[in-house]
Amino acid sequence: MGLFYNNNVAGSGVAKHGKQKKPFFRFWEMFANKFWTFFQINFIYFIFCIPIVTFGPATAAMTALMRNIYLERPQFVFHEFWKAFKKNFKQSFFIGLLDVFFIAISIFSFFFFNVNMNNSDSPFWLYYAMVMAVEIVILLMNFYIYPQIVALNLKLPQILKNSLILAFLNLKGNLISLAVYLAYIALVMFFLPTILLLPLLPLAWLGFLTMFTSYPAIQKYIINPFYEAQGLKNPELPDYDDDEDAVFEDRGGEEAPMKIKKKDKGGKVIK
Repeated sequence: MGLFYNNNVAGSGVAKHGKQKKPFFRFWEMFANKFWTFFQINFIYFIFCIPIVTFGPATAAMTALMRNIYLERPQFVFHEFWKAFKKNFKQSFFIGLLDVFFIAISIFSFFFFNVNMNNSDSPFWLYYAMVMAVEIVILLMNFYIYPQIVALNLKLPQILKNSLILAFLNLKGNLISLAVYLAYIALVMFFLPTILLLPLLPLAWLGFLTMFTSYPAIQKYIINPFYEAQGLKNPELPDYDDDEDAVFEDRGGEEAPMKIKKKDKGGKVIK
């Protein structure tokens, strides 16, 4: 007999497709399980971003790793990062250049409009609000651009079109990610010493949050309809059964507990 249980009684097994946890609890469970992995990913991402022009491919590579974590796929961090960096280089390089341009514009506009906000000759507050609205939409689009680059075989105009639509369609997920992103941006801008922490955290945390809130919408509105149109199931979904055509059916979790008889004294154990 074991310390806390009777090991002479067989359990009922483990179900192949267990009940999926609610997103909130699943997020924090996965976050805790990959807590130290995020530091590793963040450091690699920071190194690859140093040339600045490689910002896009590095972001795509990190997104690919976050997608694997979200789908609970095993991976070797650096190998998968380098593989995704090379595979998605072309599309993500162009997007990365645009992102760097818009980041520069947002920083410039922040300081420019704050200096001229009290100028009564022109409504600078209105101009600043318009610029901020455009920048926020671009940020929301980025939540979907990179996941589509690493997950789908689409041309860039299609990816941009889908991202613009999802930026307004997935409101709940977008608002959660946007609030965290704006809080992070405010932290960096108003407490400049936090820049020293960028090689360690929390960019990978933001990447995971983005994947967790945006990828379900990509599955729902893009990936699932594609498979359904062909009469197939999306293999990424947790209830996907890849053994439908198998000769033998895995029925783990359906067994009744089995009582194991105690062996007789003097009996022989066959190994």
